[in-house]
Amino acid sequence: MKKIIDEKKLDDNSVTAIIEVKVSPAAMFGYKNIAKTIAKYPEAESVYLMSGDYDLAVIVNCTNIKEVGRFVAERLSPIGGILNIATHFIIGRYKQSGEEFHVDDDDERGFVSP
Repeated sequence: MKKIIDEKKLDDNSVTAIIEVKVSPAAMFGYKNIAKTIAKYPEAESVYLMSGDYDLAVIVNCTNIKEVGRFVAERLSPIGGILNIATHFIIGRYKQSGEEFHVDDDDERGFVSP
């Protein structure tokens, strides 16, 4: 049975971010040691090895944007071997963990004509 989640009823006091991390892999260990270090932090909900321009994807849930910034500045940045970090904030959900979210048909954006 498919559930539809009403996002308006969810906690507004949280921020989800996807943080891409570019790493200089360590000899004999590759990305494992850095991934294990990141995974130990409670803010890190998930840590994935991925293909593309970045090596790791870190999903974090925090109470606000400042907390995400603190996580990046105080926890990720000091880790040796991290070359670059890109942070993306989730601003809307359509489907998560197999569950669809109710989406209003009303588009709050204004129309712009050329």
